[in-house]
Amino acid sequence: MKLSEPLENYLKEIYELEENKGRAKVVDLIAAFNVSPGTISKALQRLEHMGMIERGGGSLKLSEDGRKVAERLVRSHRLSERLLTDIIGVDWVRSHDLAHRLEHIWPEDVLDRIDQILGRPPTCPHGHPIAGRAKMSGVTLTEAKEGNYKVKAIIREEEWILRELDKMGLRPGATVNVSRRGEEIYLTQGSNSVRIRPELARQVLVDEIATQALKDDERSL
Repeated sequence: MKLSEPLENYLKEIYELEENKGRAKVVDLIAAFNVSPGTISKALQRLEHMGMIERGGGSLKLSEDGRKVAERLVRSHRLSERLLTDIIGVDWVRSHDLAHRLEHIWPEDVLDRIDQILGRPPTCPHGHPIAGRAKMSGVTLTEAKEGNYKVKAIIREEEWILRELDKMGLRPGATVNVSRRGEEIYLTQGSNSVRIRPELARQVLVDEIATQALKDDERSL
């Protein structure tokens, strides 16, 4: 039975929720798609009937077949983003929106060719793994202690989040110094120091780096 695009989107979202949060909940889907509980319930009933998901206690789990569909969509989406940003020159905000459309159309052999042309990138432009070549590891800026960090990924790829973080220079690979003044978090890059709002800090995944590694990074810029 062929899945509709909306049903495929639900499977992909469940996969990404598991990737980012460790598990997916019905309330997370309602928030992500901004639809009524009744709409989500009907979609989940269809997916369960098709053997794509398992449900219990408000949590959702992909079946083996559901995971295969989701993994293909996620790979297609993230390779599409790389194609758009690295080859065509589309900005990382618009590439995410366009990739939502492209992810459903690429045949597997075309995806393999795109992957080859791109040099088999480990992540999408926002730092999310492609085909298991990287891991979502680290802590969010809200959890980070004072010190030097490298940006690993942007957790939620929503337009307003990406635009705000882009203005602050917070893309994967960027290095920042984290300091705290009470509950407020300040980020320093070079001679610039800015306060980051908590709702943005929660979306930035970082890894702590040693002082010497930071100096090496700065010399390579």
